[in-house]
Amino acid sequence: MIRRSATAAAPVLLSAQLLLPTTILGQSAGATPSTQDGRLGAAVRSAVTAAALDAHAREITRHVRPSGSPGENAAIDYIVATLRDAGVPVEVHEFLAYTSTPVSAEVTVPGTDFAPDAITMSFSGVTDGVEAPVVDMGTLRDLPELEVGTGERLVVRDGERFAHVRGNVALITGQPRNVPTTALQQLGAVAVVYVNPEERLNELIVTSTWGTPSLLNAHRLVVLPTAQIKRSDGDRLRAMMAQGAVRVRVSTRVDTGWKPLRVPVARIMPPTATPLTPYVLFGGHIDAWHYGGTDEGASNAAMLELALAFHANRNRMRRGLVVAWWPGHSNARYGGSTWFADTYFDELRTRGLAYVNIDGVGQKDARRFSVSTSPALRALAVDVVTRATGEAPRAGRPGRNSDQSFNGVGLPLLQINHTRLAEDGGTWWWHTPDDTYDKIDADILKIDTDLYADALAALTGYDTPPVSLMAEAEALLAALEAREVESGGALDLEEAKARAARLAAIAARVDPFVQDGQVSPELAGMARDIFRPVHRIMFVPGSDVHPDPGLYGDPLPGLEPASVLADEHVGSDRYGFAMAYLQRERNRSLEALDDALGAGTRFLNAAEIRW
Repeated sequence: MIRRSATAAAPVLLSAQLLLPTTILGQSAGATPSTQDGRLGAAVRSAVTAAALDAHAREITRHVRPSGSPGENAAIDYIVATLRDAGVPVEVHEFLAYTSTPVSAEVTVPGTDFAPDAITMSFSGVTDGVEAPVVDMGTLRDLPELEVGTGERLVVRDGERFAHVRGNVALITGQPRNVPTTALQQLGAVAVVYVNPEERLNELIVTSTWGTPSLLNAHRLVVLPTAQIKRSDGDRLRAMMAQGAVRVRVSTRVDTGWKPLRVPVARIMPPTATPLTPYVLFGGHIDAWHYGGTDEGASNAAMLELALAFHANRNRMRRGLVVAWWPGHSNARYGGSTWFADTYFDELRTRGLAYVNIDGVGQKDARRFSVSTSPALRALAVDVVTRATGEAPRAGRPGRNSDQSFNGVGLPLLQINHTRLAEDGGTWWWHTPDDTYDKIDADILKIDTDLYADALAALTGYDTPPVSLMAEAEALLAALEAREVESGGALDLEEAKARAARLAAIAARVDPFVQDGQVSPELAGMARDIFRPVHRIMFVPGSDVHPDPGLYGDPLPGLEPASVLADEHVGSDRYGFAMAYLQRERNRSLEALDDALGAGTRFLNAAEIRW
């Protein structure tokens, strides 16, 4: 058994800043000298040193940092004190979040000496001990899928094939996640024991709620006791099962409930800033499993150095930079970033330009670069990495992770990754007690920090930020085509595609005009009004203000059930239910396209551009 001590509550907060009433996002092109030549990025890179990054990382990773713990608060205090010593404006907000910290787990076979090391998961169900026969479920691929498009309910498909699970303990190989845990709970398992595919135990989270649960989704909190054992112990248990029926006893303890969390936020604005000045939001999580060296102490150090450097060079900035160290990433499932999105929703949608996320940088022996971005920021991310390294990185769509709590607001996302290769062992220490300071390479961390410096400098310092409406419109057209194909032609998206094509034509006129830098504040706001409705339907199913479970990663997640129309015969209940859902989501897409087209038309008329 591995046991953890419960963590103490955080001290009471320092201060909070009132929301600024804002209505537009742009800023006059003549407000500051042009930095299109890259002077801001060069100045920031020069101000950041490997020695300073190393010192910050060493200090932050001294502390075990689960959300709301004394260690997390000590790291926050260090960051805040360092910022204030340099004159950087910083707020520290406190809020109550619904958190879940694993405490202990036991997995035993009564009457034998089988009692391996085991851990439970964040948001696991709790039990003093449940004993039942154990059934082997194979691997995660062998489980039934969740029905698509069921929104807040989450329903297992073809569950009748797994009637043998009911009343038993499920044994399954794979890392504990929310989807398999939800499926096994619905199938009637009394507990689940995950067998790690490797000879280690990785801390993970099993809830499908995003941020603090609400009345809308609190029913999705897990009640199934969940434990994890190492691969060799799973092999031993399966060998015992091969000899005959085996009963397993599982006990789990989890500290779940309301806890005060603190989020430090540095607001760095150009000297000419007004309450209307737009800003880029730059975030990464301050909480960690254990000492959290590369996940995420190194990133916290990079954020701190970048905040100091941009503040020192704020006279070169055209837009603001808001830097936030999120608590609740792991044991509140993005609770800090979700709180910020909820609390500052109006400010973000009227002033926010983009969300830049940092996670997992500074890994020793890192060799592979990649970028995860929205289509509108992909060219920027690829260009930054290519110019610095001489190699084009792999570019992909962001997954549903990494504090991506701002899609409902409509902020495009950018993240730069630099990772170890599998043949080098990968990040084997991820989410384990071995993720310590020694896993950080200060020189690599400097390289990674410089990449973020260039990306943030482009977004905050160029005459106009490199956000491409055309790339977003083209991605939307491709996604609509793909969803129509997935449906086997049953879902008619011709009107949506026609409106998207008109939007692409508008974007082809808007992008060059904006990139010339001659835009008023009103026009800059209009340009972002074109983008936001498109981003929302490309990344969010259903509501823009209630976080979704985060299950779907493909574009237009609201149209995820399109494949049902190809799989089912016309007249079946499932076909009819899927069609009703898709028609409503299609209407949502059409309305979003109309909003974008209206904003585009207003832009062209105001700019007196013919099209």
